[in-house]
Amino acid sequence: MKIVRNTLYLKPGKMTADLIDAVVERVRELNIASVVVASTRGRSALMVAEALEGIAKVISVTEFTYDGDVKKRMRRRGITAVERADLPIQDRCGMREALLLFGEGVKAALEVAAIAAERGLETCKVIAVAGSRGGLDTALVVRPAPPSAFSSPDPEKRMAVLEVIAMPLRE
Repeated sequence: MKIVRNTLYLKPGKMTADLIDAVVERVRELNIASVVVASTRGRSALMVAEALEGIAKVISVTEFTYDGDVKKRMRRRGITAVERADLPIQDRCGMREALLLFGEGVKAALEVAAIAAERGLETCKVIAVAGSRGGLDTALVVRPAPPSAFSSPDPEKRMAVLEVIAMPLRE
C-alpha cells in the first residue's frame, strides 16, 4: 500500500492562512478533537480557534501569562489556556538539541503536546501547532504523552509524531 501526503513547507515564523487551512483540513479528515497551540501572547491561539470554531477545541500553552483582555477573548472562544507552563523538553539537552535540528516549531509543538498530556487535558491524538519568530510554521499530528513517559520502555506509552502537516523550510 502506498499513501502519499503532502507536507506544507513554510518560511520560518510566517503566520499563513495555508497553515491554518491545512490544520482545519486534517482535523476534519482525522476527526481530531483537540488542537494544542504554542502561543506566547495568545494571538495565534485565537486565530486557530476562530478557524476551528465548532470543529475542535483549542488548548493554548504559554510559559508566561496572558493579558486580561486576551484571556477574556480566549474564554469567549472556548480556548483552554495553560499559563506559566514548565517546558519539559527545554531542560533535556539531548532531546532539545535533536528536535531543534527540525526547527524551533517542532520542539515547541511536541513540548505543548506533552504539557497538555501532563495536565490531563488531552490523551488522544492531537494536532500540535507552534512556530518561531512570532508566527506559526509547524503543525504535527501527535500521540501525546506526559514527560514522565518520554523514555517509557513501552513504545505505546511514549509520545509519537504520527504525521508532519507543516514545518519550516530551512535554507
